[in-house]
Amino acid sequence: MKLLIAVAGEAVFGKPLISVVNQELDEGAMAIGINIAPSDFERFISGLPHSKVEATIFMPEYQERAARHFDLAGALLALIRRPGGELEFIRLPEPLPLDDRSLLQTIQQVREIHGA
Repeated sequence: MKLLIAVAGEAVFGKPLISVVNQELDEGAMAIGINIAPSDFERFISGLPHSKVEATIFMPEYQERAARHFDLAGALLALIRRPGGELEFIRLPEPLPLDDRSLLQTIQQVREIHGA
């Protein structure tokens, strides 16, 4: 079964970044880009614990806002839903710009936490 990882940002769907990252991933994981308008962010993040994706990585524009949603300090790089439903977080002191290398590193962290 593939680990489905959403990459959420204002304009991430269709960007070459997701294609490049997916070419580097093995069969066990797949990243999908999801465009989220600022006005839709709260509805989007509220649904994540019950989503079909096992993890969501936030682009820099949403990392602080995602942390605030979960009452966390700093920035939230990723939200991981473990197989039993427990939520795990990858937190940072401040937002992190993501390129293909840092996104691949984050996906590896997500896989380790998830157990995939």
